[in-house]
Amino acid sequence: MRLQPAQWADLPGWNQDDFAGVWQAFRRDCGARLPAALASVCARGSTVLAADTQAQRAFFETQFAPWQVTPANGQDDAGLITGYYEPVLHGSLQRAWPYVVPVWGRPADLVPRAAGTDGITGGRVAWVDGQQRVLPFWSRAQIQSDPAVQTQLDRQAVVWLDSAVDALFLQVQGSGLVRLPDGQTLRLSYAGTNGWPYKSVGRWLLDTGRVQGTVTMSIIRAWAQMHPSEVPEMLASNPRVVFFSAALDTQPQRGPNGALGVPLTAMRSIAVDKRAIALGLPVWLSTQQPYSASAPTPQALNRLVFAQDVGSAITGAVRADLFTGTGDAAGELAGRMQWPGKMWVLLPVNP
Repeated sequence: MRLQPAQWADLPGWNQDDFAGVWQAFRRDCGARLPAALASVCARGSTVLAADTQAQRAFFETQFAPWQVTPANGQDDAGLITGYYEPVLHGSLQRAWPYVVPVWGRPADLVPRAAGTDGITGGRVAWVDGQQRVLPFWSRAQIQSDPAVQTQLDRQAVVWLDSAVDALFLQVQGSGLVRLPDGQTLRLSYAGTNGWPYKSVGRWLLDTGRVQGTVTMSIIRAWAQMHPSEVPEMLASNPRVVFFSAALDTQPQRGPNGALGVPLTAMRSIAVDKRAIALGLPVWLSTQQPYSASAPTPQALNRLVFAQDVGSAITGAVRADLFTGTGDAAGELAGRMQWPGKMWVLLPVNP
């Protein structure tokens, strides 16, 4: 990427952002292990009041300088901004109807497929022609067609859900909350994948002519309800399987942890390509607000956000996934968010 120096006046809507949630997201940033320059800024911000948004805006203007992010190849500086959310699902720790859809924990035999991987995404060790080799882990279609592999993975299940489509959405988002029958809440967090590339089931529905037009989560769910016998085929079109860890959570309202290791803040946290933008940095995001029944035309969405997460589909310099929150409403917002956008990274001026 390239960074072009900018002025605060260059940031669309800088003075119109109400800063709601900004200080919470920033202070969560400061709870992570950050580079020295950002840690110094965090220390200087400790005296700013959480309720004083005017002082917060002034703090960012004095402690940071904006730089517009542009692709290194000189192409258009507008990238793609999408959204993601934390689903709330229903499940049980024991398999019993209607909770029969497994969410698998990370298999014990999952190994990296190549040097330099993070150790949680990969393959399996197998003997081939008398030699030990690391092969791709089972794809989703292979798992669905092999009862022995299913049984092996089911032993690693961390929870059982009541909907295969909900399990799909969970895997796409990478985290979620599960309401258990006794009223407790289980938080599921990403623990790795089977190493296969992600393929969109929405794209499969379009390419196979099963639906036409825009595909949202609501449309996928409605189609699945009308065609239950075809759901396994739809699921198999995405070979990637995500594995999860699980823990009881007494503070489900705090948000899921992102790759930075801090809870995400709705509409203030983004996933980025950390090869281009370091985790922890503030970012000015300029894109559009998805339309809704009350706002049938897209509205400008300009706000201060923080790079606190990553995603396998989030690649490139001008690319961000905005965390929209928890629950169905957040899911509908995330599902309709796919717009061009521009980004300015804020770099400390007094490291």
